[in-house]
Amino acid sequence: MLKKIILSLLLLITFLGYSQNTIKGKLNPQTDTYSWVILYQLKGAKQLYITNSVIENSQFTLEMPEKSEQGMYRLVYSMDNGKNIDFIYKNNSVEITFNPENPLENISFINSENNSKYYNYLAKSSLIKKKLDSLQLTYFKLIDEKERLTTENLYKEGLNSYQQIEQSIVLNSTDTLFNNILKMKKKYYAPQLFSSAQEYLNSEKMHFFDSFNFSTEELETSTLLAEKIVDYIFYLNVSDDAEVQNKLYKNAVNEVMQKIGDNNEVKSEILSTVLYTFSQLENIELTNFLVDKYNSLPEKYINKSLVEEVESLIKLAIGKTAPDFSWKEKSKEIKLSELDVAEKYILVFWSTSCSHCLEEVPKLYDYTKDKENIHVIAVALEKDELGFNHYTLNYVKWTNVLGLKKWENSIAKEYKITATPTYFVLDKDKKIIAKPDYFEDVKAFFEN
Repeated sequence: MLKKIILSLLLLITFLGYSQNTIKGKLNPQTDTYSWVILYQLKGAKQLYITNSVIENSQFTLEMPEKSEQGMYRLVYSMDNGKNIDFIYKNNSVEITFNPENPLENISFINSENNSKYYNYLAKSSLIKKKLDSLQLTYFKLIDEKERLTTENLYKEGLNSYQQIEQSIVLNSTDTLFNNILKMKKKYYAPQLFSSAQEYLNSEKMHFFDSFNFSTEELETSTLLAEKIVDYIFYLNVSDDAEVQNKLYKNAVNEVMQKIGDNNEVKSEILSTVLYTFSQLENIELTNFLVDKYNSLPEKYINKSLVEEVESLIKLAIGKTAPDFSWKEKSKEIKLSELDVAEKYILVFWSTSCSHCLEEVPKLYDYTKDKENIHVIAVALEKDELGFNHYTLNYVKWTNVLGLKKWENSIAKEYKITATPTYFVLDKDKKIIAKPDYFEDVKAFFEN
């Protein structure tokens, strides 16, 4: 008997030791639109995969791994539309009911007071923020003194309401993580409206990071810092002049790095995020500037594969020299870099099995065949020579290159070709000067 009791206790202890917290969700109203949900941890500038689950009968359950860190997590239930829910995890199970089409305004939590407060704060504060921002934009245009005075009074009322919401929620909570997350969501509003956009912008920049304590550990338990920094760099430093714009970007990055101080881990994550963004924008100057900053970090904070990926992304950017390749003409090898027959070149990747190509390529030939200052290098991505031999008889004034193995062709891979036709316009030195999407864009480039 005693042996059975001991075994029962051991089984109970084992069960309790391995019991896990869960994240349960219910979609209301029910829908068959969403079939999967993915859980990520938000940390620094990263979105770290944790687990996933099937959504059945509009419900799902996710098990949190043991020793999961406290902080912000994200439930993604539609990758295509970017639909997600962020929540605070504090080593307790969380139950969520939400409308998948409008989650922020129709969401409730069971056994999670902090999340209920958080979303209550988001709902109330976002409405007031929109009102305050709208009043400021209106004020810039007002001339009538009576209208200005009315707008000023409405602004003061709204600002007072915003401050009361901030104070009531923070005062009623002793949770450090929760309070720090709220502080990071806070936006500074001046006590009075600004008459000029420049004054407003100067104030925004001066107070943008007022609510951030860059030395607190909570900065690494969410992506709020990364989001804030991206906003600061891209939306508060704007110029119509490209040269001035790049200077503003560089200054903003330097300011942010100075505020972060000696936290090299956060620096690494922020630089990685911004670096990847500028490389996708194909801003060569800023990408090179950020690569230098990133490489100046201590070695353990540098991801070399990231740098390689970034450099690969910008190698086809406007302003870069087109990757060189060669082909044979009458047993003679010719290189793109050595071609000297025109002032401008059009490099087009196409295929005889592509219906859109068969529509556009003849138009391109008719447009360029009598233009001595333009020469076309047409790379046909094919599985065999049959189509190439047939169609290129019509394009005698072009340089026609056969790219066998289609997408696996070495030239296609070098130029990252994933669709045909793909166009590159090069100058006489083979620098990329345009990347039109369609034939009409090619034509517009040369005619404009």
